[in-house]
Amino acid sequence: MDYEDIIMALKNGNVPASGAAEICIGRENEIAEFQYLLKKVDEGKAITKFVNGEFGSGKSFFLKVIEEMAFEDNFVVSKVTLSRDVPFNKFEVVYKNIVKSLRCKTGTSLEHIIERWITKLKMMAFEETSDPLKQNLIVNENLHNDLERARQHSNPFAVAIENYHKAMNAGDYETAKYAQAWLRGDSNIPFTEKRKFGVKGDIDRENAFKFLEALAAFLKTIGYSGLVVLIDETEFTMHLQNKKLRDTAYNYIRDIYDECSLGNFQNTLFVFAGTPQFFDDPKLGVPSYQALSDRIEDTLDTSLKDLRKPVIKLEGFTKDELIEIAGKLMIMHEEVFEWNGSDQISPVLESIVDLHEENAALTGGKVTPRMFVRSFISVLDTVQQNPDEFDTDKDILKVFEEKETEFEEEFDDDW
Repeated sequence: MDYEDIIMALKNGNVPASGAAEICIGRENEIAEFQYLLKKVDEGKAITKFVNGEFGSGKSFFLKVIEEMAFEDNFVVSKVTLSRDVPFNKFEVVYKNIVKSLRCKTGTSLEHIIERWITKLKMMAFEETSDPLKQNLIVNENLHNDLERARQHSNPFAVAIENYHKAMNAGDYETAKYAQAWLRGDSNIPFTEKRKFGVKGDIDRENAFKFLEALAAFLKTIGYSGLVVLIDETEFTMHLQNKKLRDTAYNYIRDIYDECSLGNFQNTLFVFAGTPQFFDDPKLGVPSYQALSDRIEDTLDTSLKDLRKPVIKLEGFTKDELIEIAGKLMIMHEEVFEWNGSDQISPVLESIVDLHEENAALTGGKVTPRMFVRSFISVLDTVQQNPDEFDTDKDILKVFEEKETEFEEEFDDDW
């Protein structure tokens, strides 16, 4: 675990590329729930969950933890952030971005996944016979059989992969390249090229669901536990230009929820992360589209936590949890920069957390855990490099307050 990379990412306000679980304090129950869900998905279930959290509360951070757990359990993961370029009302664009963002333990593309699988088939054939012709027949037969589940959802998906393999074997790398691009959702492939790998048309909003179902089935068949799709900043849907576009987006989310419930998706976990406004706004959010709202709204008026509901709400951190997070960060920082910060920082740690909570109260909750982490790491950096400048606790508290004010002005939602 590279603590320096974690510290630098957090100081810059970013989610670390790895090791998020190291400092994911106070989410033990949520983590346990998603571990359970991943187990059910591995066994064949398809599940849709929603994560509700304020800006900077740790939604993206929590998605990263889910991603790390999924990799550990041999899932293929895709994380897509909704934006002007990737709106959910254009599901063919969403599909394209899901496939473009595919990652597994060993690589970062659909091509890598397919090539690794074909290599495995070739090795199995090599173990059975030394005859090249027989090896080729065995590979083709096993490849066809492995695509059977995917073919039930989308025959063109399976055909494109089969003909990709044939093109690669024949040395026709251009056709193979076009087949890969088509599977990724590229709609700019000439008809004459598509004919070479046996397909017509493009992946569009009418068939993108079937292709995604086929992809999940394919991944399970070739040895992965399943597919995990993480959709971040789902609240962007609220900013689509008009109600018709928003309704289209919400209907696609409802379709995913229903397809999972009906079993048309298998071995797939969808997680949508959004702000409270996305879940609560009656004009622009989920409540504006009753068919989706009826499926995921919480009808019980209670403060008790139920993680088995469709929507999981990320609560704010308690004082003790913030102290624990700070303690972990201090240990990492000390190890990376080879110093002992405990002597100067530990006596003032509780006061730092108190100051953070006071600032949060004054700003209506706008000072978030993300700001706390950034500010605290900045304090550690400053004290470590200028130890003689900090004679009193007040000196350290002053730097912390200055940093929280600075980061509040830069506020965005990368967490």
